[in-house]
Amino acid sequence: MPRVIAITNFKGGIGKTTTTVNVAAGFALKGARILIVDADVQSNVRISFGVEEPRRNLYDVLISNKPVADCLTPARPNIDLLASSDDLVAAQSEISRRPDWGRVLETALRPVVRHYDFVFIDCSASMNVLNLNALMAASDILVPTALEHLAIEGLKQLGRNISRIKGTMGSLRMIVPTMFDARNRQSHVLLTTLRETYGALVTEPIRINVRLSEAPAHGKTIYEYDPRSNGATDYAALVEKLSVMFGFKPVARPAEAPAVAAKPAASPAAPAPSPQPQPTERPLFSGPARQDCPHCGQPLEQIMLAGYRVYFCDNCKFKRQELASGLRR
Repeated sequence: MPRVIAITNFKGGIGKTTTTVNVAAGFALKGARILIVDADVQSNVRISFGVEEPRRNLYDVLISNKPVADCLTPARPNIDLLASSDDLVAAQSEISRRPDWGRVLETALRPVVRHYDFVFIDCSASMNVLNLNALMAASDILVPTALEHLAIEGLKQLGRNISRIKGTMGSLRMIVPTMFDARNRQSHVLLTTLRETYGALVTEPIRINVRLSEAPAHGKTIYEYDPRSNGATDYAALVEKLSVMFGFKPVARPAEAPAVAAKPAASPAAPAPSPQPQPTERPLFSGPARQDCPHCGQPLEQIMLAGYRVYFCDNCKFKRQELASGLRR
């Protein structure tokens, strides 16, 4: 079954769109079919992918009843985008007058959801009609939060609203700490507070990284802009964790048929040529690495992404990355 994942938080500027774009792009690199729904009137998802403003968008789906399939914009291989627009500000009052006002988005997406492995809904920083529709449509909820006191306090309000809307907190899958600065004592204190409060829901933090803020200005994902950066490493690890949670396996890309050159017929006395081994395609994300952590001695895990191999230790959180050819960065 496809997963419909709302990425939300009532606090702005904490990495919701960055998380949406780079988690979606990470899954697309694994071969997943992705639909991103931009429910934020600022249209930051479209900007982050460097996509021109399309003729039709989410407004046409919700207000003009256009089919979703007619309003999609290809953003990357394996990624379709249902873009936003500032018209959605006025649309919310019209949606709120409908008898099914809380299920408008879910109903609109129903005909196309089955064509994707994951549907990501990027929400704005408030509890408005669109965000409520996103939460109602979602099977899973992912909550990025900056390691700041006010952002963490806002999680309590968000949790109450999720329970009120969904009837349970069971759909909250992960809390993703963002903008973690290892040099800042407050980052460590607040990360500890998060883990004490929410336990296993809290993932490894996304480290503060200027490349993550630069990439949208170039219309690129972090894997395209700087695959060697901490931002690419951390989001790749998050994608791997989500893959395990949802049971998603990398989809092998079909190998290209090798060109066969015409050869003259071999003479009867000539020995038959021995078959040459065909190269196998390297998976985008590999399994456990056969190396031990230099700090704690535990086996290292590894991720292959965009030509780089990333090693990480689940025990002591050690990380290292190198070129797939073996040249260490």
